[in-house]
Amino acid sequence: MAYQYIVGGVIASLLGFVFLYNSFVRRLKKTRISSMEFPVETCVKKTGSGEVVGATDIIIVGAGVAGAALAYTLGKDGRRVHAIERELNQPDRIAGEALLPGGYVKLIELGLEDCVDEIDAQRILGYDLYKDGKSTKISFPLEKFQSHVAGRNFYNGRFVQKLREKAASLPNVNLEQGTVTSLLEENGTIKGVYYKTKSGQELTASAPLTIVCDGGFSNLRRSLCYPKVDIPSYFVGLVLENCKLPHANYGAIILEDPSPILFYPVTSTEIRCLVDVPSQKLPSVSGGEMAHFLKNVIAPKIPPELHTAFISAVEKQNNIRTMANRTMPAAPLPTPGALLIGDAFNMRHPITGGGMTVALSDVVVIRDLLRPLHNLGNASAVCRYLESFYTLRKPMASTINTLADTLHKLFSASSDPAMQQMQQACFGYLSLGGVFSNGLSSLLSGLYPRPSSLAFHFFAMAVYGAGRLLLPFPSPNRMWTGAKLIWTKAAAATSSSSSSMVSPMENCVKKTGNGEVAGSTDIIIVGAGVAGSALAYTLGKDGRRVHVIERDLSEPDRIVGELLQPGGYLKLIELGLEDCVDCIDAQQVFGYALYKDGKNTRLSYPLEKFHSDVAGRSFHNGRFIQRMRQKAASLPNVTLEQGTVTSLLEENATIKGVQFKTKGGQELTAYAPLTIVCDGCFSNLRRSLCYPKVDVPSCFVGLVLENCELPHANHGHVILADPSPILFYPISSTEIRCLVDVPGQKVPSVSNGEMAHYLKTVVAPQIPSELYTAFISAIDKGNIRSMPNRSMPAAPHSTPGALLMGDAFNMRHPLTGGGMTVALSDIVVLRDLLRPLHDLYDASTLCKSLESFYTLRKPVASTINTLAGALYKVFSASPDPARKEMRQACFDYLSLGGIFSNGPISLLSGLNPRPISLVLHFFAVAIYGVGRLLLPFPSPKRIWTGAKLISGASGIIFPIIKAEGVRQMFFPVTMPAYYRGPPVHWENEENNGKTQKPHKYLLLSQTNLYQ
Repeated sequence: MAYQYIVGGVIASLLGFVFLYNSFVRRLKKTRISSMEFPVETCVKKTGSGEVVGATDIIIVGAGVAGAALAYTLGKDGRRVHAIERELNQPDRIAGEALLPGGYVKLIELGLEDCVDEIDAQRILGYDLYKDGKSTKISFPLEKFQSHVAGRNFYNGRFVQKLREKAASLPNVNLEQGTVTSLLEENGTIKGVYYKTKSGQELTASAPLTIVCDGGFSNLRRSLCYPKVDIPSYFVGLVLENCKLPHANYGAIILEDPSPILFYPVTSTEIRCLVDVPSQKLPSVSGGEMAHFLKNVIAPKIPPELHTAFISAVEKQNNIRTMANRTMPAAPLPTPGALLIGDAFNMRHPITGGGMTVALSDVVVIRDLLRPLHNLGNASAVCRYLESFYTLRKPMASTINTLADTLHKLFSASSDPAMQQMQQACFGYLSLGGVFSNGLSSLLSGLYPRPSSLAFHFFAMAVYGAGRLLLPFPSPNRMWTGAKLIWTKAAAATSSSSSSMVSPMENCVKKTGNGEVAGSTDIIIVGAGVAGSALAYTLGKDGRRVHVIERDLSEPDRIVGELLQPGGYLKLIELGLEDCVDCIDAQQVFGYALYKDGKNTRLSYPLEKFHSDVAGRSFHNGRFIQRMRQKAASLPNVTLEQGTVTSLLEENATIKGVQFKTKGGQELTAYAPLTIVCDGCFSNLRRSLCYPKVDVPSCFVGLVLENCELPHANHGHVILADPSPILFYPISSTEIRCLVDVPGQKVPSVSNGEMAHYLKTVVAPQIPSELYTAFISAIDKGNIRSMPNRSMPAAPHSTPGALLMGDAFNMRHPLTGGGMTVALSDIVVLRDLLRPLHDLYDASTLCKSLESFYTLRKPVASTINTLAGALYKVFSASPDPARKEMRQACFDYLSLGGIFSNGPISLLSGLNPRPISLVLHFFAVAIYGVGRLLLPFPSPKRIWTGAKLISGASGIIFPIIKAEGVRQMFFPVTMPAYYRGPPVHWENEENNGKTQKPHKYLLLSQTNLYQ
């Protein structure tokens, strides 16, 4: 019977491999990666002596496993290395204690194999797998290697100290204790680091290359990659004494509920136990809850040979430790002068112990890439050359990462019958022995890191499980479970492989002194609001000479633009502007409270997988803008000027600059090869650059409430009132903004008291009781403001020499507070498109390449735009019974919690901008509403109302989607502009205007990048 499963497994695995291969090829076509065949001689310009200037060639931040091994390796190659480590005392960790055989082979290759000597390291030859009282032994395939090649287990601190001693023994390696506070950046290039010594002295260290490997808690990674950290579980660690594992030199993995338990020796007398707890909320260690959990939940599942020692370890004082299990796919932001490796760059679940193997493999790759380079001084060229590191590391890293994350999901208990069958199938498959267990153990060991082999065994296991279900009698229930099993396995494989196969971005080349275009300005930005000032800082940081012209540089005073969603805050971090929400009394926002007819439900942002500082922010709009203007103006190549742009300067259908009036009334002309207009919702320039179709569905009436607190702290509050919604959110520690939506373009007059009367008689009775008194006081205070709520779909008119952004280009109803998130997301897209370009003067070619901006921005922009427009219509009161049912269904659907609230709030927060998810949830609300109508007795009237509900829902969302563009929104990869890359840089002779051939290195990289 097993051979039938095997044949089916082979067929399914081949199909799975074809699927993964095709997916990977498509990703490569869409990702802009540089050629691996970049010639060394073109990226290094030697000085007369052949050495770079300065006392240090390479700075290494961190001296853990990756940092210490790298310091020794580069020092042995003759590099002058300065390693800065926060704490040089012996580390004390409960992970990083397992070195797989593949990692040991890399240790030998680096000449560091003696670092596992004299630390009582234990040889590991494989693992025992336990499930439901049965066990199977999985041995590493070591037959073809020398006898000393095996895995090694040890105390992490002892191993790290041996590596540090080895590195410090070299005369050209300086190992110093200090805390690196930030990277030293000049014109987009990392020149070194700022750090504090052990005694507190603040110093600067400079070197042509800085390699950051400061571990899983890195405070520098955000400048060098796009971190997306997930914490699927925690390890609870114990040390067992006076016991032995069932099989000597074999680790043990127990597949139990709720998740696996690991045992392995760390010395000749001690065994490490790691209990995986699938939650971010652990029982308290100090309060005794953890000990109770271990004794009552975990201990009964421990093998009898280890039970007594386990109980003793639990009862031993200060012997229980915890550690978050972080995962983070490698998503580099190539930066001249810097490189990121180790856990600071890429993490996977530690269940397989693959972290050190990946780190040592990365060190080998870096060593081999750096060896031919005599001069590291040309930062941009070295950056481009070292991009091949991100590709060359993939076979080892992606195999171990994918295997670790999928095995953790597979080994964890689940209430889903398909996942239960999958876990049983995995155990049975490995128990077959031979090629079935050897194949996976060779992947697990790091000896044969082949992604195709991983996919093969993965799908073979799924089909083996399906075969066990279907034979001998394939009942409908079994067939359904088998289909779910295959689907679950495929979904797990593709999600894990995609996260571990993130391709590097190409954008690392910045402007240099000898590569600048003629003229005093590269880019003119019209407007210095949120979009304009953030864009000015971003482009200025990339070395562009930017001229910003803003009508009024005093602090703005607006009643909107005060809420930044978590997705927008992540973009702010990506742009290096997160400190702009500091020192302005900004308030963290963790979600919304929704009120209707005296009932309320709380919707929290799904922030569990993010760093603790990631949340929404609400603030005074003017304070935030002033902070960003100050940040932009601090750059020497950014000029921020007060003036009014009266028109665009056009020649032969190409925008050459702008005409503007200074604060003193002087009329001037400014020229630049690219003008970016982001002068806000009242733009007087947009008609030249787009087809504006502005709608004003309502107005906001704004008040500031004082001396009160919201019912749910740090949450926005939305009241589904009649005739339309009312919003409350904090804008400082003492003030709450109230926005009353008034449908139509005509609002009651503020000056003659009509507005105050309307607010007191119509709106106030619908306000929550906790805010009623403060609301009346705010009305009596008289500071009532109003603003029309505009919406305008993006309909660009591509014009050479100019681009439109921000509210001047695209607006949506401000109900969801998504405007700043869209603007900041657009800036990230534009920055990445402009980075490779040295010359902006070929206006028509530049215009065609920037057309991809309008497509690449769509997933985020169209999702937030459509959600804002649809929610406003659903949340507004209506006399139509179908619309009333839709409104009530929406409230009840969100009140269900779980996926029903998490899905929509993920879209609202900008954390999950997927148009298809938006459409699915929108119609799920409609169907939920119809179901409520038809059950238990579907009368003709109810059926008619249900039909009108579906029709009404379609009438709400489909026009919005049509305006956004169906193809651009749901199928952006079918748009030709999606694949359009920046033009090759051509160098013009100033004297005779003749055009020469492009630089060799640019032609080579661009040809491979954008084909």
